[in-house]
Amino acid sequence: MASPPDTVTVRGAHQFEIVGYSLIKGFAAGEFVRSGAFAVGGYRWSVRFYPGGFSAPYRAFVSAFLKITSKDARAWARFDLRLLDRATGLSRSVRRAAEPVVFDYSAPHRKCKGKRGARALMLRSELEASPYLRGDRLTIECVVDVAAAGVAPRQLRAPPSDLSKHLGDLLDQQDRTDVAFDVRGEVFRAHKAVLATRSPVFMAELYGGMKEEGMERIAIDDIQPVVFGALVRFIYTDVLVLPGDLEGDDYKEMVRHLLEAADRYGMERMKVMCESILCRSLDASTVETTLALADQHYCTALKDVCLQFMSLGLEG
Repeated sequence: MASPPDTVTVRGAHQFEIVGYSLIKGFAAGEFVRSGAFAVGGYRWSVRFYPGGFSAPYRAFVSAFLKITSKDARAWARFDLRLLDRATGLSRSVRRAAEPVVFDYSAPHRKCKGKRGARALMLRSELEASPYLRGDRLTIECVVDVAAAGVAPRQLRAPPSDLSKHLGDLLDQQDRTDVAFDVRGEVFRAHKAVLATRSPVFMAELYGGMKEEGMERIAIDDIQPVVFGALVRFIYTDVLVLPGDLEGDDYKEMVRHLLEAADRYGMERMKVMCESILCRSLDASTVETTLALADQHYCTALKDVCLQFMSLGLEG
């Protein structure tokens, strides 16, 4: 089914003034007083106020509803039930529908869908002590936005986030980079703000007390270029990219190096992802090395998996 077209809404408002609140405060649950009818968007509406609560479970509350009263009508609308502060003359929203809801006064639905509102609008004791009730008067204001022709407005869905793609493009295009890393002779250019935002270690190195005056090129000799490149790409895109030509032990060794880099630069999500890969690929030939790595870098979950693996005698 095709999505409904964009729909124009028509707004209207009505003030329901209740004079002599003390005369109705003793109403039983389910009993109500009704405003006069008013028209918005080609439909007739009224406001219902239940001073004794909508039903027995809501006896401690006052309840209020907007009801469509046009015969056999079906309309989509937003509503806002408001109470008027009699001291200031300003109204405050106490129950609103942020998205359009259906009001259906056809025979099968008039009881459940013909009205919308709040069973627990406000505690009765709170209302009676509030500035909304003064001089035995209470004013309920109802603002209604009705979709023209009773068609549900199209529900717009936001597209998936493409932030990581844009940041990845920024890294690939090397536009306006302001820092360079010389990693064993291979140069990686990046943006200080991105690195510092994602990594507390880069924040300290590039902007904090660890910063060296005039630093624009940083030498790193204890990380492999392929590992540093993967680290930087993860910082920009939140995606862990491994070289596609690695298999078996080489693949596991690369993941171990990536875990070490993630721990060094405070990239916790990347570190956990590496832990997960190592947990799944654990075998007898790597369990001891992996256990030592987990212990060194405080990888509790990975360490537990290694110990369990060894306790079951799977390493031999």
